[in-house]
Amino acid sequence: MGSLWVKRRFLGRGSFGRVFLAQSAALLAYSKSPALVPFVALKACLASRSWSLRLEKDMFEELGSCNEIVKCFGSGISIEDGVGYFELVLEYAAGGTLEQLLRFRGRKMSELEASYCTNMLLKGLSHVHENGFVHCDMKPGNILVFLCKHPSGLVKYSLKLADFGSAKRAGETGFEFVDPCTGYKNRGTLLYSSPESVVFGEHEAPMDIWSLGCVVFHMLTGKRSMWPNNFNVDDIVLGDMIANYQDCGLKLLDDLSSNAKDFLRRCLARNTEERWTADELLKHPFITQISKVLPMSEASQTRKIMGYQKIDPFSSSLVGSFVSVN
Repeated sequence: MGSLWVKRRFLGRGSFGRVFLAQSAALLAYSKSPALVPFVALKACLASRSWSLRLEKDMFEELGSCNEIVKCFGSGISIEDGVGYFELVLEYAAGGTLEQLLRFRGRKMSELEASYCTNMLLKGLSHVHENGFVHCDMKPGNILVFLCKHPSGLVKYSLKLADFGSAKRAGETGFEFVDPCTGYKNRGTLLYSSPESVVFGEHEAPMDIWSLGCVVFHMLTGKRSMWPNNFNVDDIVLGDMIANYQDCGLKLLDDLSSNAKDFLRRCLARNTEERWTADELLKHPFITQISKVLPMSEASQTRKIMGYQKIDPFSSSLVGSFVSVN
């Protein structure tokens, strides 16, 4: 048995394996035009080393459908040159990741646009937490950008949570990793880890909220991190800054509104009991101010920033990618 998929382009690599832009071989065989066959993101690894992808598949099945979480279309085994590969079939995001979008525009978002984005991320996290899971690796590189065309011709976008490779069941213990260099117990990406996760190895819903706060800080300020000189420090120094964080240490720009500042404080409280839940944050004034979706003026800016006049999945200029390369 050969591959069930025709791989069109390599998209990225993660700890689990590789990701490809792909199309169904069966559908291509019966289609008069390859362009009419939908594209998927194919996460593939050796079947003998597929435990991480299998866990991710099981989690998608338990989470069920949610508009703010990337869709999983199933999984299977393909044989190539006598070698078995486990493949996870996922929704493809032609707009790439939020990390790429932020890097591409090179500046901060307006508060209205950041509120619009955060609203979607909170809905996704709320669904994850309500179903008894913790994402554990919330960061711009694990948030996918889906382009959607308005009847007027303007291009807007929606965001979806992706990459559940580090996720876990709430309350589950015994799977925490201790970094031999730093001694810290973070799970996921250190830059977005909370104080309780690096110090005590606590990876529960409040950790996701902290990571969300880091993402919102990036959107609102244009700065990748709230930690000073984070590009010039090693993991030991960064871990120490996170472990020793105090609420008064949050540096906010003066030009942020009181609602934006308060929202960040609710996400980035050192005490996990003072950190708001996803459902509580959905009712925060910073979020409820968007009674409507982005105005057309914002949508027009999005089209200009993304630089898309036509989405061509075979173009070398395509932003689309499924995983971030750390």
